[in-house]
Amino acid sequence: MALLRCTRKLLQAMKLPATPSLPIGGEATGLGDWSLTIVHSRPAHLVIAISETTRWAFALAAAPLATLRERFAPALLQELVALGVPVDRARAAVDAPGPPHWAAGHERGVLTQLNACAADVLWASNDGLSLPSINRRLAGRLILKPQTGRPAEEVLKLLGGDASRLCEESRAKGRMWKETFEEMQAQTGAPLVRMQVARLLDSVRLEARHEAEVLLLRLPTMPDSSYVPGPSPRWVPHELVIDLEGIDAVSSVFAQALLDQAHAIGIARLQFVNANTEVAKLLEQLA
Repeated sequence: MALLRCTRKLLQAMKLPATPSLPIGGEATGLGDWSLTIVHSRPAHLVIAISETTRWAFALAAAPLATLRERFAPALLQELVALGVPVDRARAAVDAPGPPHWAAGHERGVLTQLNACAADVLWASNDGLSLPSINRRLAGRLILKPQTGRPAEEVLKLLGGDASRLCEESRAKGRMWKETFEEMQAQTGAPLVRMQVARLLDSVRLEARHEAEVLLLRLPTMPDSSYVPGPSPRWVPHELVIDLEGIDAVSSVFAQALLDQAHAIGIARLQFVNANTEVAKLLEQLA
């Protein structure tokens, strides 16, 4: 059987005893038992679960708490497949232990990682990230202590996925960052600057306030000219063209944050191009 080890906060939210009784027999799979906590985020509360053997974490909706145990396995299966685990191996990992059972108590190292994930999820959710985007963020976690590693790679190695794919994706992102940096630097000093958002943010969905801030930090550096305060001075053009080719969705949170921040740093005109119909409609409403 797999144990779902809950923090005191989650046990209290579910109105369970501090030390739930456990059935006898059964063993967990390679993912081991799970440690869970609840995050009182907006717009909805979330539950964070972390594998005690791999330290891989994912989030799922907290409500309704009465069905959390029944919803845990389907949510786990969905995230394993999204990570790149073959469907049959993912299903075996989820089904083999049998129905999960509540428990209390955590290893100190696991609890440290669980608390770190909970803090990150609270910030990301309140900033506007959706649940799928939060889980992609969790999947990309890098652990430095007690030893450096990526929990997602450990899961793929354990369950037969292609762990080397994550390394190649990381290298590809590095190459993309270098290319886009050079493209932006070539526009230094120009009155009009064009930004290809999908390449600069490596995302097809724009949801959170911090993504707008990160995008504007991709403006070309210009040490001795008009600049945005930050780690390196940024060139502020008169007109900024935001190219949304390849972007599937934009939230009102992201769009409003971008409009506000662009105005705050002194960009006189902000133009959006190549937006799909739904995104263009949203931007028109905000404008």
